[in-house]
Amino acid sequence: MARAALGLSIFAFVLPLGIAAIVIGHIAERQTDEETANGNATARAALWIAYLQIALLTLILVVVGGLFYGTARGFQRDAMVQRVFRANDQMQPLDAESAREAEGAALTIVNQLIAIEDQIRRHREDGGYSCEFNEVIDTGLDGTTDAEKKTFDLRVAQSPYAFAFSHCNPTTGGIPSAAYQLTAIPRPPRMPEGSAIFCADQTGLVRRVHGRTSLDCFDHGEPIQ
Repeated sequence: MARAALGLSIFAFVLPLGIAAIVIGHIAERQTDEETANGNATARAALWIAYLQIALLTLILVVVGGLFYGTARGFQRDAMVQRVFRANDQMQPLDAESAREAEGAALTIVNQLIAIEDQIRRHREDGGYSCEFNEVIDTGLDGTTDAEKKTFDLRVAQSPYAFAFSHCNPTTGGIPSAAYQLTAIPRPPRMPEGSAIFCADQTGLVRRVHGRTSLDCFDHGEPIQ
């Protein structure tokens, strides 16, 4: 039995075999007596080898586990990895409740963009609106801080809706044709089919239509008070 324990102890890095070597080694050690000193020494050698290999295996697992944990934490803090995670998250479809919340948030953004456009028109000498989306975002509402403007920009960028200005008439003869159209279109696949489309123009009236197009929204969309 001592020899069997010694043979198994060589492969003690395989945990089941290591446990078997230890169990058989202890049994063999108890069965030996003073007249079988050679068998007793063999059993003890098997135990030493098995215990040392298991201890070494445990140490290796602890070191490798620590390195793996540190690497994983480094990846979590890495800006590029975070951008990939966020990009993947932004492609996941929203559930029904989250989609309704996103619609409400998009309507709030539309109203803020309308307010900024009205403010821009009041401040510009030619009395015209801005058709540059980045300019509208950077301008923000009067009294807002740079941090608040960046927060609003982030909300727009991360929204499951795409916002755009169009049909901005150019200035003719020095007199601006103050007009614009603003649309908020749900982005697939994040937003489910039939989600609300929002639209507005220089009148400030916001309309909504479900499961159609932005043209339908302007033509016969439901006015939102």
